[in-house]
Amino acid sequence: MRNASGGIAANLSKGIILLSFILLLGACAVTAKKEDTVAVLTPDREIEDVRRIPQRFSELAEAAGESLTIDEPCRITLLDEFSRNFFLPWTSATYLSDPAKLREFMRQQAKGNWFGVNKRRVRPRQMQEILNNCALENFPSRNDLGIAVAPGHLRGLPTPLPFYQRADGAPFDMLACPQLKLNEPLRVLHPSRDGVWLFVESVYSNGWIEARDVALVDGAFVEKWMRASHLAIIKDYAPISDGRGMATFRAKIGTILPLAGKGNGWWEVRVASAGEGGRVEERSSRIPAAAAAGFPLEFEKRNIALIGDQLLGEPYGWGELYALRDCSALLRDFFLPFGIWLPRTSFDQIGSVPTPREIAKLAAPEKEELIKRHAVPFLSILYKPGHIMLYVGLGPEERPLVFHSAWSIQVKEDGGAKTQVVGFSAVTTMEPGKELGLVPGKTLLEQVTVLGTLPKRCRQMAD
Repeated sequence: MRNASGGIAANLSKGIILLSFILLLGACAVTAKKEDTVAVLTPDREIEDVRRIPQRFSELAEAAGESLTIDEPCRITLLDEFSRNFFLPWTSATYLSDPAKLREFMRQQAKGNWFGVNKRRVRPRQMQEILNNCALENFPSRNDLGIAVAPGHLRGLPTPLPFYQRADGAPFDMLACPQLKLNEPLRVLHPSRDGVWLFVESVYSNGWIEARDVALVDGAFVEKWMRASHLAIIKDYAPISDGRGMATFRAKIGTILPLAGKGNGWWEVRVASAGEGGRVEERSSRIPAAAAAGFPLEFEKRNIALIGDQLLGEPYGWGELYALRDCSALLRDFFLPFGIWLPRTSFDQIGSVPTPREIAKLAAPEKEELIKRHAVPFLSILYKPGHIMLYVGLGPEERPLVFHSAWSIQVKEDGGAKTQVVGFSAVTTMEPGKELGLVPGKTLLEQVTVLGTLPKRCRQMAD
């Protein structure tokens, strides 16, 4: 989870977030004594919610009916907001992050007591070498406009090596920042001392990325790309050529590309690549017509099912590790093709909704009734510290259902609690794993604190 305006800085609170992080990845066994009455998860068995609730967005969207409608003035408002945010690294007059805070973050990371991929403590000498490579004495030394020429991962420090809080801390690499999408607008702040890395800002986050994945752009390029008609990738991990015949990238749902042309069964899109001196070179690439659609996609039940069904069942990916998604990346990518803006972290996502409903002090039954009355399917989000969920309507028992990706649930064991890893994206109730014997007070329903509905932004902007 990261702050969209200061990606690596938000890692300072990651330890606290991790302790409270709840939800779902593959099914590991729950150890239970013979006298226990709770169910046991085995590798080929899912939690009851996943077996009982249809994992099909088409049925949920059909049931939502008229509530899916966003009126035209609001759609225009939301699209204008999206465009302003998406291109902000190119249009902002200043850095999107506080350089002093970024410098301090990197220094603090270098003092951390980390474990490496070999489950041994990272040696102080190695940490000092990494910190020296940041060249913080003159950070930031640049203010250049750039673009991602590959789907690269941002890092909290200029190293590809994972840093864990514990020897068994995988997969929670505390240097992992969000994955950049192909052709995402960037601002370049600083090179590493060895020239291998660049510190960049995207509108979602910031961090170090390998310099080979970035090209520099000028004002003419920016104006051309901002004025172009665009497509949105709607086929997850669609292959896109770099236009030079040298590489093919896997583009995730929500990748935005300028439209260059259209033929029988194909689109031609513009793709940025790095040329001489790291300057951008614009090239063309053809992709199948089914891989993309005109941006923005209409927010209606067929398209909601098209996007949502592809995101169901995906393994959980902390910080988009292995090009997967965590809870906030899942919701961001779901809304991207529709031109509806969400920041990158769960905290910022709920914070982007004006006048949200604070429900932390309500008892669980009261929360459930309030959600049933006021939440709008596919347009309302529910937040608990460290986790974000999309409300998708009511289930067969008239209980709220949510779409989310997460890591684990807290299960009772010997008078205490253990973490049961489940870990993938799914539609569940707000008490997933209840049949396993959840720890009191640890269900999503008990912990949810805020309800927000995205179209409320339209009224605030109009005011």
